[in-house]
Amino acid sequence: MDNIRTIIVDDEDRIRRGIERLVRSCGEQWEIVGAFADGLEVLAFLEGSDASFDLLITDVKMPEMDGLTLIKEIKKRRQEQEFCSIIVSGYDDFQYLQTAIREGASDYVLKPIDRAQFEDMLHRVKDKIEYGRRQSQWWNNLMKESDKHELMKQTQLLSETSSFGPEDISAMYWIKDFPEGAYQLLYVNTDEFPYKTRDYSPKDWGVMAYAIQNILDEVVMVFFAGERQRGWWWRDGGFHFWVLLHSSENGTNDFGTKGEDFSEHLKSCINQFTPFSASIAVSEPFEDLSILFVMKKQLQSLIRFRMAFGGNKVFSSRLAGEMALMDTKTVFTSEMKEYANKATVMLGQASMPEIEKQLNAFFGEITKLRSPDSIQFAIHYFMIQMYKACLENTESGIFLSELDDLFEVAKVESNMNRIKNVLKQNFIRVHEKLLLYKQDHVHDPVVKAKTWIKENISHKIAIKEISDQVYMNPTYFCEVFKKQTGKTILDYITDVRLEKARELLLGTDYNVGKISQLIGYQDTKYFSRLFKQKWGQLPSEYKKSR
Repeated sequence: MDNIRTIIVDDEDRIRRGIERLVRSCGEQWEIVGAFADGLEVLAFLEGSDASFDLLITDVKMPEMDGLTLIKEIKKRRQEQEFCSIIVSGYDDFQYLQTAIREGASDYVLKPIDRAQFEDMLHRVKDKIEYGRRQSQWWNNLMKESDKHELMKQTQLLSETSSFGPEDISAMYWIKDFPEGAYQLLYVNTDEFPYKTRDYSPKDWGVMAYAIQNILDEVVMVFFAGERQRGWWWRDGGFHFWVLLHSSENGTNDFGTKGEDFSEHLKSCINQFTPFSASIAVSEPFEDLSILFVMKKQLQSLIRFRMAFGGNKVFSSRLAGEMALMDTKTVFTSEMKEYANKATVMLGQASMPEIEKQLNAFFGEITKLRSPDSIQFAIHYFMIQMYKACLENTESGIFLSELDDLFEVAKVESNMNRIKNVLKQNFIRVHEKLLLYKQDHVHDPVVKAKTWIKENISHKIAIKEISDQVYMNPTYFCEVFKKQTGKTILDYITDVRLEKARELLLGTDYNVGKISQLIGYQDTKYFSRLFKQKWGQLPSEYKKSR
């Protein structure tokens, strides 16, 4: 049984020491945290430490600060602190008794203190404190169980969304149950399995997967311990995992660095406790969970950089840009590097004949290579330069997904003409999109997005569809939209749909189910619930009342 930690306050030394003896005589469970001559000494002691206590025994009349004021001050300064209090007084004053009871005093004892009465009083206080502890423990266990179920539910929702992607942003209504703040998504992939694992039985592979899951459990729980951060993780088949980190702090700059540190630590733990190495792709911090599926696709592209730079690394947009500056292959000639750099600089700027000339020069150099590894590295270098150009020419890069097919082709294709054609097609597609981006970006992207949403309100709408219309990275678009409108894109689309629903209810004879479909909601019950939240009545009630 935990000790009952007690503070004693009385300005008379003899009485204070006497109370100490009486408390200690009640058993070893009673612990004296401190004995003080006045209330100011107690406050100074509590300010200078994080010591907790269960019982305050204080004289009511003291020269510097009286006992009742002391109780008020402790409650004001330590609102989380729960404690019992016993008021000691030499005055049989009913007014003091009333005030003590109002302040929550457990009891009131007069001087001189009767030993038997005092011991009986302490036993009653002890029972009260222990009952409070049991109640607190029961409540904490209940909250932990509730948090556990909530975490499982949230993880399931995250897993489903990242696996299949929402057909429509309205299907992501559940994101409102997640905390506000900054998020960062991680894609954890084991690298090629070492030779010694070839003899593993199915049971061995199960044990290894379980080991990585335990590492994720431990690292996600411990890494942010004591801070205003948390995380979720889920498995994506085989030895592929996703981790979502959250911070409730304002701003994303420091959190972005924290995510990279977390990734390095997680990678190190996998290296240490399993026979595998791991590559981890880390997203930029974002605040709107509705772009989760978009971030997933970006990370799946980003992880492919390991084909050029090897595994057991952490890949982020920042680090990928730094890697692109590295000369890791001596066979990569200065001419080849010059042609690749010139071609990618032309993205979104030069004419097609100039681009064709540089591409042909680059491929002319590639045909001189004899090693398949050298050819693959040259292709990877070119793609990474394309990626850098996108980052430099647009907000956070908007065409990362365009490179996804290129990585696949470079990995499996042996026909040089096929590689050349696919690279050229993708290069031209990115070039044309950058040209459109520069032409269109002079107009207000938020105004254009709003117009597009209103024109397509009856269709399924995904974040990427909207951001593609304004040639912006989905993450950056969501930030700009919220900053300019004060609403998330999900809230804006919901408002537009519900406003349209109200117009249809008042201006047509359509039933609720028809209206629900016309504004893009397939679930009529969900639509009705949203409508009532917005307008205070169910759609059917609203139509009748007008």
